[in-house]
Amino acid sequence: MPEPVTGGERLHQHGYSYSIDLSGGILADYEPEELEQVTTRIGEPYAVYVSSQSMDAARAFLREVLPGVDGLVDTNHYEILRASEFLTLVDRYPGWDWRRQPSTDLQ
Repeated sequence: MPEPVTGGERLHQHGYSYSIDLSGGILADYEPEELEQVTTRIGEPYAVYVSSQSMDAARAFLREVLPGVDGLVDTNHYEILRASEFLTLVDRYPGWDWRRQPSTDLQ
């Protein structure tokens, strides 16, 4: 169902709620250097913005949709990681809060 605030879609799954924007408009928030970094790594980006109600909700969603995705995850906190690398870290460190701790601090 459409999300009235963002114009995106609202998804309810496994007891969690998500706001999903498939418009690609999130790319406007990137600095030119960030876009260049992404384009260098994967070519022309197709951006999907997802917000969730909690870290548990985010983990559940990402564990479900990212396997097999050849792309990048922007933690929105100074890191852009390959999807497979991100999932490995989420599985290895179940309590990891990527909003507060960069992946480089996990080792």
